[in-house]
Parts: sequence; structure tokens; C-alpha cells
Amino acid sequence: MHVENKVAIITGGASGLGKDLAFRLASKGAKVIIGDVSVQAGEDFVAELNATMDNEIAHFVRCDVTDFDQIDSLFAAAEEHFNGVDIMVNNAGIAEFNCMLLSNVASGIQTGNWPRLIATNLTAVIEGTRHAIETMRKQGRGGVIINTSSIAGLVPNPAWNTPVYTAAKFGVCGFTRSFKGYETREGADSGIRVNCVAPAPADTPILDAVREMFKDIKMVEVEMVTDAFMMVIEDESLSGDIARITVDEGIYFTD
Repeated sequence: MHVENKVAIITGGASGLGKDLAFRLASKGAKVIIGDVSVQAGEDFVAELNATMDNEIAHFVRCDVTDFDQIDSLFAAAEEHFNGVDIMVNNAGIAEFNCMLLSNVASGIQTGNWPRLIATNLTAVIEGTRHAIETMRKQGRGGVIINTSSIAGLVPNPAWNTPVYTAAKFGVCGFTRSFKGYETREGADSGIRVNCVAPAPADTPILDAVREMFKDIKMVEVEMVTDAFMMVIEDESLSGDIARITVDEGIYFTD
């Protein structure tokens, strides 16, 4: 897919990997809907993207991806502002340390926040993909969906002590692999491809909650992850594939 004049929705697009991808897409002539819970960061970023253009190329929507109505609002905005969507990037995510553990507080014992981690990192990816497929099929012009996983979704690392995060990211990889050949499956000829990127840790705000754990690890460059996103978008032979990104081996694909 050539991205010029295409429309992308990016969840978690106000910072980190999503923000860098939005910059790259905009630089190549695409339009972007930025969805994020960080309103100020999102509005500032969109203003920056639009500042040098005569016409609107970016629009911000406050979106908590655990609320399906707010996911719907992303697609409504894409239709209203840019006449639909061609690229859906399910990128919003959170990282937690020991999120399964119980914690003693004054009011009693509270369970960890693992349900929200699953809701954000896996359930929202499924709903975002479902909604994108439904919308793209109605539009009839194909499209590409990219789900952000992690190297933890391919190679679990017990030392990281992130079992629920790992489970969610494994789920994203398995979910994506199930769409192998979807663009022509069952005679659908939808032209819709679903792929995944699975980077090793990159220096982005998602690591803030667990940064101490990764202090001695060499990080993947954010730009390399963006390169992988662009390969997945532009290479129409990729379907149900996973772009794995590591410091030592760069970008390579697995199905």
C-alpha cells in the first residue's frame, strides 16, 4: 500500500511508537487520527502536524481503548474528517510490574490491576481489529491493520516478572496469525491484511512503570520499530505475519 493520501487511525498515538509512526506517515502524505487518553499531549501533537499544512492532516480524539464506544468515535472521526480509514494501528498499551499481586491498603485487600492490562493490551486490539474489518469491508477499498505486540509475546522472559503482560502479548500474536491470508479467504477478496509488530523493549513512556527492570538492557531504536510498521503497511505480500524487532537481528518476519 502506498500511504500518500491514505488515512490512518493510531491508538496510543500521542507518544512513543505511535507518535513516531504518525510523524512518518504524515511525512509521506498520509492523514492521521490520533487516539489517546492524554488529551494535552494529543492536541499539542496534532497542532504540530497541522501547523505547516494548508489543510487538516491530523485530528485528535480522546480515546480510552477499554471503552468500545470511544473506539467507535475514532472511526466516526475518520469518516467525518477524512472520508474513511485505510490503516488501523492498534497500538495503545500499558505495562505493569507484578500486576497480579495483592496489595494491603487501609481499606482492605485490593486485587492487582491485571484485568485492565488485559482489557487494554488484548481485548482492545480485538475490538479495534473487528471494527476496522467491518468498516473497511463496507468501504470496499481494502486496508491494513497492524497490532502492536512485543518480543514478550514471542519469547517469554521470566526475569521480567510480567506474566499477564506476556499473556496479553502472546494473545495479540496468536490473534494476528489467525488472519493469515484473510484478504482472500473464503472468496472474500476484501483486500484487508492483518499483521503485527513485536519489538524488543524500546525507550518509550510505556516503560516508565517498569524502567528499573530494563536499566541494563540495550533498547531498540524507536525509528527501527517505525521502519517495521512501514514495511508491514507497504508490503502487500504480508498477511498474518509478525515483524520481530531486536537490537541484534534488526527486523525480520515470522508467521
